[in-house]
Amino acid sequence: MLSTKDAQRHTPAWLSGDQAPVFLVRCGSVIERGQIEAELTAEHRAGRVFAFELLAAFRAGVLALAEPEDRDQLIAIADAEAALEGGEQLPAAEAKLLMEAKTALAEHWPDYRDLVARMARRREIAPIVALRRFLVGWENIPTPFALGPDGRVPLELLAWLDPLEMLSAGNFAYGLLYPGELEGNSPPLSPSDESPRPSPSDEPSKAAGKSRARSGRKTRA
Repeated sequence: MLSTKDAQRHTPAWLSGDQAPVFLVRCGSVIERGQIEAELTAEHRAGRVFAFELLAAFRAGVLALAEPEDRDQLIAIADAEAALEGGEQLPAAEAKLLMEAKTALAEHWPDYRDLVARMARRREIAPIVALRRFLVGWENIPTPFALGPDGRVPLELLAWLDPLEMLSAGNFAYGLLYPGELEGNSPPLSPSDESPRPSPSDEPSKAAGKSRARSGRKTRA
């Protein structure tokens, strides 16, 4: 069990050496986790997007916009994708067809577009919200560390950080809120960041269940 008082050290995985930046991050409490999620939902319109929501919007968009002869195939492929486990992948042809359909719906179907936009906001904003609240210091960064009157790191100070390093530290801070879990509805890790912690993802949460329908053969990554 991680202490909410002790700072955890984090350096982005693509950096190393004595001069690499180190971010000192404390673990948030259960109440603070709830506060983070409430802030993301209410203030930033970046609440969780669940798999069943995205799949329902996809189905509705396909039924409304796709050619009649394509509807059943697209829905079956989407169901199969929702049922993938571990390193499984859709066959390349099906993955390409599904991606094209998702791109079209993100442009032309408002309900699906809104969910995609919410996931994008969450991916970008959640690491920053978490880092502001849980960062307690840093090392090997030329700008002096300081907290604002509200006890959080000022946005003006975060602006001095390398953007990818900031997102890596923010994803780490968010991941500490869910120790031992693959939360699944968090932003993806920063490029080259191989931290095992969950990150605030445009991969929607499957916590509400997933379809077991399958279409075609799957291959392992």
